[in-house]
Amino acid sequence: MDPLQPYLDHLGIERGLSPRTVSSYSRDIHDFLATAVQAGLLTEPAGRPQWSRLAGQRDLIRTHLAALRKRGCKPSTLDRHLAAIRSFYRYLKLTSQVAEVPGNLSVGRGGRRRELPHDLNVELTARLLEMPDAATPRGRRDRALLEVIYGLGLRLAEVTGLSLGDLDFPEGRVRVLGKGNRERVLPLAGCAADALALHLGGTLEPGDWQDVRDGAPGRAAAARPVFEGRPGHRIAHRTVQALVARYAGELAQVAGVSPHTLRHSFATHLLDGGAGIRVVQELLGHRHLSTTQIYTHLGRSRLRASFEAAHPRARTRTRRDV
Repeated sequence: MDPLQPYLDHLGIERGLSPRTVSSYSRDIHDFLATAVQAGLLTEPAGRPQWSRLAGQRDLIRTHLAALRKRGCKPSTLDRHLAAIRSFYRYLKLTSQVAEVPGNLSVGRGGRRRELPHDLNVELTARLLEMPDAATPRGRRDRALLEVIYGLGLRLAEVTGLSLGDLDFPEGRVRVLGKGNRERVLPLAGCAADALALHLGGTLEPGDWQDVRDGAPGRAAAARPVFEGRPGHRIAHRTVQALVARYAGELAQVAGVSPHTLRHSFATHLLDGGAGIRVVQELLGHRHLSTTQIYTHLGRSRLRASFEAAHPRARTRTRRDV
């Protein structure tokens, strides 16, 4: 049995984290425990009776994060590992296996500068959303996917996890299950609603579509995925990532565009349009406002760029400028 299983059960059952998050934490903590084995604090395999040997091991955490940096891990990856370690120590304290969670853990990050999210401008986003051919079933599905991701600001797992029972066309809303199994209800209107209706109207049997449109699907229909890959199966994450990248490449040879790029664009365009940051936080499903505030930094960087480009005394003038 995996010695971490009680901790992983705690994450999944008591804290309600998604299976993907639990799997990520499992990998990161096993990596951390391997460092502890190399340091002689634990023996292989690491067992629960030995957890107390991890108490107060700030230097071990620093050593582990330093090794990750040498392996070329990005600052965001270091933060993810650090979050997993803190979570594990909180569990050990909760179960009385250590007395406290080591403080000053941030020293291992090396003064990380938070990267600004990449996004597309409004015009390029609109052109991307219109790339799929709405004259074909596959094109209608792809267009609805893109419109829903951008129109609602959904994460990849949220859009692939949508079921017909989550849609409420009469009330113009959709229920989304986000990180940590936190549910939020988002407005379903405009282009996203129209694209969904076109997609589902051409995919479902007329009776099923009528029930979904009326907000009263049967139990079997309610459990069906909104977006399918193979018939009867939810579309895979990799399929969505691949189709977004393909359409972006066909549009303007733009590399690095992903479903999350559309989510970033959703947030940035809302803030640029005057939406309040608390509203954007609620729509994105961020637990902490600090997570949403990165988009205000992006807005300020654009403001500065526009200022420096337009104001005659905003930058040092060269001979060529004179």
